[in-house]
Amino acid sequence: MDYEIISAQDFDNLPEDDEQCFVEFEAICRRNMTQMLEEDQRSGDFYVSVRAHYMAAVYSVAQQCGIPNLPDPHVSEQRETWKFYSTFALAVQGEVARIRIQNRRARGRLSVQITDNTRTKIQHYIDRLRDTIQQSDLSEAMKQALKAKLNELEDELGQRRLSFGKAMALLSVVVVGLSSVTTIAAEGPSAVMHIMRLIGIDKESEEAALSRLAESPKALPAPPYQHAAPTKDAPATKPVAQPSWEDEEIPF
Repeated sequence: MDYEIISAQDFDNLPEDDEQCFVEFEAICRRNMTQMLEEDQRSGDFYVSVRAHYMAAVYSVAQQCGIPNLPDPHVSEQRETWKFYSTFALAVQGEVARIRIQNRRARGRLSVQITDNTRTKIQHYIDRLRDTIQQSDLSEAMKQALKAKLNELEDELGQRRLSFGKAMALLSVVVVGLSSVTTIAAEGPSAVMHIMRLIGIDKESEEAALSRLAESPKALPAPPYQHAAPTKDAPATKPVAQPSWEDEEIPF
């Protein structure tokens, strides 16, 4: 049959990381499979064939990327394919969810939640960079390319957590682009350094707060009160009654 679950171009654009590669590959295959089944109203044999291709492709890539817990989809009869697809799809989505949660923890270590005050300051320096680029002697094409990177940085700044890797990569491109500027050359790198410093300060504050929470000692319970055993020379005494807050007069 004349169809493909994933194109050669999609293969070339897959991430280098094995787990992310699997997640992206499966999403593309599932999206294309769903589109084909919705647009092409053929017989049940076509549905079985498309789903079989999807399972074979996803299973093979999972094996290559080291993704466990997927059942082998190689079945011999159509009725078994119909029954097996639900089991396979559930297992795939379970692995996708696991990978996304795992990467969420990793993103937390490599990202920072920017405060509103820091965000305002960074936006100020982004605006200064944009003005510097516009007033420079760079070509118009280079100006537009650098402004596009600043737009991406603004988008990243609007996220709940800012990614270190993405922010630093964007700022590096801007610095390199401004390195050949012969006018107002110092303004660009200075603004970039201010942005990096602001991001670093917020990350240090965040890590310090997490460290304090992790190191807070738990209060130990008070030892049980024990009466002293009476001796032969000293008769047993009654314990002294402890004062009660209810017996005191509150002066307000």
